[in-house]
Amino acid sequence: MLALPAFAAEPKCKENPKVVAVCYSIHGRLEFGADTVRYYLWPVGTKRMLGVTAGPRLDDADDPILPSNLKPWFGSDVEAVYGEFEVCPFTPERKGAMQLVCVESAKKLVFKRWPSSTKQ
Repeated sequence: MLALPAFAAEPKCKENPKVVAVCYSIHGRLEFGADTVRYYLWPVGTKRMLGVTAGPRLDDADDPILPSNLKPWFGSDVEAVYGEFEVCPFTPERKGAMQLVCVESAKKLVFKRWPSSTKQ
């Protein structure tokens, strides 16, 4: 008899079966969103916006897949994180549409903090 754990391991990014294309690297800015998607990733120098999720639907945005080195800044005084990100797409790239991705890795991080006058 095979015993299974009570909870399944959280799917990683690159190995996730919902990924639809090859993962790629970008230099970008990750910031907290106020809409359905909680985290947006802007590839610097483009007009594109990537939505960080856990799958191909906007409903998957509640628990985005991000590396552990990004999680400590959530809820802090950090406005945005700049760095080198490896992302894996859950949706195809389409002009005029936000592509949904997960973040496999993040390095060379620079944290932009909110000005002290805007902190709550």
